[in-house]
Amino acid sequence: MAKQTFKVGDTVVYPAQGAGTVEELTKREVLGETRDYLRLSFVRGEMDVLVPLNKTTEVGLRHTFKLEDIDKLVTTLLAGEMKLPPQWPPRHRFELDVLSRAEAFELASMIGTLTKRDLEKGLADTEREIMERAKNMLASELAVVQKLTLDKAKQRINEELEHIT
Repeated sequence: MAKQTFKVGDTVVYPAQGAGTVEELTKREVLGETRDYLRLSFVRGEMDVLVPLNKTTEVGLRHTFKLEDIDKLVTTLLAGEMKLPPQWPPRHRFELDVLSRAEAFELASMIGTLTKRDLEKGLADTEREIMERAKNMLASELAVVQKLTLDKAKQRINEELEHIT
């Protein structure tokens, strides 16, 4: 993976927190060393985080998908074609891995797949919780890309999912 560069105003995803915006490039002294940091402001939880500029790849920081990719994202969500392991323990690990990467198209595919599964045979509470976490993560990215509130982004996802039969 090529090293990504970030600048003030970029919309980004920090997998541990969701999507936000690069608000500032700043320097801080830590243990006698001056280091460069990105100050990120998140749509979820209304908080800021400092990410060391030299650790962006390690923490999984990436740019959000582009506005012109929304139709493709919705198509992926509605298709719900992710192949999930049939047995619960490996499926659970797989779903947690998808959550930890927080990649929009992968999340959309998993949400669509779990929605179909729920309609067909229902989901256990644990799997429903994973689906909700995935929706929240995807909604945070959708919110910053479309400049929506988090609630409006969640509503958009849920409205799209109503088209799954």
